[in-house]
Amino acid sequence: MSYEIINSIPQFNFQINRILTYGNLACCREEVISYVSQVRTFEEWHTAWQKIATRSEQERRYLHAAYYYRMAEFFLKSDTPEKDIAYKKCVKNFYKAFDFELHLKYEKHRVPFKGKALHCLKFSPPNAIGTVLVCGGYDSFIEEFVLQVSEFVKQRYEIILFEGPGQGKSLQENLYFSYDFEKAVSTVLDYFGIQQCAMVGISWGGYFALRSAAYDKRIAAAVAYDVMDNGLEVMTNIFPEPIRSAIRLSHKYRWQSVLNKLVNIIRKKSILADWAISQGLHITGTKTPYEFFQSISFHNLASVTELLTQDILLLAGAEDHYIPRNQFYRLKSSIHNAKSLTCRLFTKAEGGEQHCQIGNHQLAINAISDWLACYFVQ
Repeated sequence: MSYEIINSIPQFNFQINRILTYGNLACCREEVISYVSQVRTFEEWHTAWQKIATRSEQERRYLHAAYYYRMAEFFLKSDTPEKDIAYKKCVKNFYKAFDFELHLKYEKHRVPFKGKALHCLKFSPPNAIGTVLVCGGYDSFIEEFVLQVSEFVKQRYEIILFEGPGQGKSLQENLYFSYDFEKAVSTVLDYFGIQQCAMVGISWGGYFALRSAAYDKRIAAAVAYDVMDNGLEVMTNIFPEPIRSAIRLSHKYRWQSVLNKLVNIIRKKSILADWAISQGLHITGTKTPYEFFQSISFHNLASVTELLTQDILLLAGAEDHYIPRNQFYRLKSSIHNAKSLTCRLFTKAEGGEQHCQIGNHQLAINAISDWLACYFVQ
């Protein structure tokens, strides 16, 4: 498999490939291409996915419906009623798929955290050879990763998949996206009584996994799938120059009014920028663009890489449109005290050049599986 150009708008095309990468399990390829290859607006995007989601649900294709509803809600703003409706339908269909299509065995847990709860799924195969903690990244929710982690379950790893602040049900409980993710991780480890585990962080979760490993040594091995070491750099990288540099400069010198005015002007001219900032404000619980970028700026590994003493695996795509490639090299060169450091940059020739190897995600799954077998078996 490889990354495909289905829609000419890069942001739409990437999301389409997120589903196509799973093959027939997650979608009907012909159905998806027929309905979304020509969409050009957020409204058209939502309408197309909503239509095939509804049809799939009626036909009891629950996993297809779940992924289609996920796409239907993706570009909707948080204050849009349809977003919450699509999210709830998405989650409902995921669990129908887990129960009636995939026949998975799992436990649901709500881990108490800051007076609220973290949503967890636990998969326990017979004679498990080790425990692997898995989290997603920026505005993700755990159900969409079950297909990926189920492969680790088949290899006899006990999997604990959980949502931290700013993700899925945690966000609905007003637990907002936060740089100090290790607090949630430690709480989950305490709840399950885990003394040793590996941790895999997906997308922005790569940052979460490494930061958590720096502060909680019960994590014996950590995987950044993919790397992310500087949140401010990532979230300003979405803007073209010279706007990108202007935002970074305004943040550096704390020119709050300048940054807010600049970003608000851009939001009026670009619906994609408007959506990105709106979603950022939503998941971080911030009120202004400056507050958002300030919050995101704390997501930085520069001060913690020296604390990494475990086995570490760094993954990256050579043409990742989301995470600048320099973050892979910078992180690779800044980890000096790890027990071992393995780095893998996937290329276009092998089909893994995109963010999280979308298009051929099996490359990453295989790399993680092989690495866990070498470096982490309890």
